[in-house]
Amino acid sequence: MSEAAAASPAGNRPRWGLILGLWTAYGLLQSAQVHLTSSLRGSAIPWSTSLLLQMPQAYMWALMTPVIVWLGRRFPLARGQWIGNAVLHLAICLAWVFFIDLTYAFHLSNVLPSPGVARPLLGQAGRLFAVWVLSDGMIYWAVLSVSYAVDHYRRFRERELAASQLETQLAQADLQALKMQLHPHFLFNALHTIGALIRTGERDTAVRVVAGLGDLLRRMLEGATQQEVPLKQELEFIRGYLDIEQIRFRDRLVVSIDVEPGVLDARVPHLILQPLVENALRHGIAPRRSPGHLTLQAGRSGDRLDLLVSDDGPGIGTGMGVNGGETRPGIGLANTRARLSRLYGADYALDVTNLPEGGVEARVTLPFRLAPVEWAGVA
Repeated sequence: MSEAAAASPAGNRPRWGLILGLWTAYGLLQSAQVHLTSSLRGSAIPWSTSLLLQMPQAYMWALMTPVIVWLGRRFPLARGQWIGNAVLHLAICLAWVFFIDLTYAFHLSNVLPSPGVARPLLGQAGRLFAVWVLSDGMIYWAVLSVSYAVDHYRRFRERELAASQLETQLAQADLQALKMQLHPHFLFNALHTIGALIRTGERDTAVRVVAGLGDLLRRMLEGATQQEVPLKQELEFIRGYLDIEQIRFRDRLVVSIDVEPGVLDARVPHLILQPLVENALRHGIAPRRSPGHLTLQAGRSGDRLDLLVSDDGPGIGTGMGVNGGETRPGIGLANTRARLSRLYGADYALDVTNLPEGGVEARVTLPFRLAPVEWAGVA
């Protein structure tokens, strides 16, 4: 079966309103032509008579239109079978045109009876057929061609929609994969902290970390399918994460969080802050023996949302990273940049720079968009 014949039934139902409207317009135009032509010849045919002659013909074509469309799908002019089907369509076309002319001849003899000797019905129909076979035949092929064009456009739109849906699904899968890459690294650090606490005999503290880790895992699983969440939800997650890191660093970590109230309901990528904070802890706080400061800020600048994570540790390129390695950026930042690019295209910024007073600032700039109302109760 050809692709045209296999089109979905729901999308191929005749639109009777459109069909009747088009053929009504055609009948009115034909009536006007008969009236004007007869007027120019000096024997004007009244409008009412013109309508009686032409409108029945138009509505016969209206009834035939779905049949032509069905025949076109049942016997398509497709490669490999177009010759036989074209001959079949030609035979149907000629038979239909003759039937139209026969009914018109019968109708004509009743609407405009001839004053002379009446011609035989078949003879008059044959004469009309000889005159109109080309013009009326073209109507059949025009309807057939339009039906093929509509079917072709419909299939094109369906393929375009399917391709768009597939592209969206692949993009979501790609985003999900990038997001899931954050989890093993985060879990490794948390488990390392728990192991260190157990080795030093701080079992009660280890239990607290396990409980905190369990809460974080619950939040991560609840948001596994979400790419964006309200900022307040992201802040609750990062506070839980920092609680665990506070136990790990003890008094060597001082945290400051400054967030404008008006941005708490802004949409942000899920887990956007965690890799930035982890990067600051690893490269800005861990190398220090003295207390280090980590600052998290969020604010709005016009139609943009600014998220900032900064520390007062060694800057970029100082050679004072963990184990003497170079500091920043890392896999987490590259992963974050890739996620932002897939979510926002070019409509974002991620900059990691040295601060004049020392330390590093990671700044993420996003379009400011409020979370949907249904997210308001998300914890």
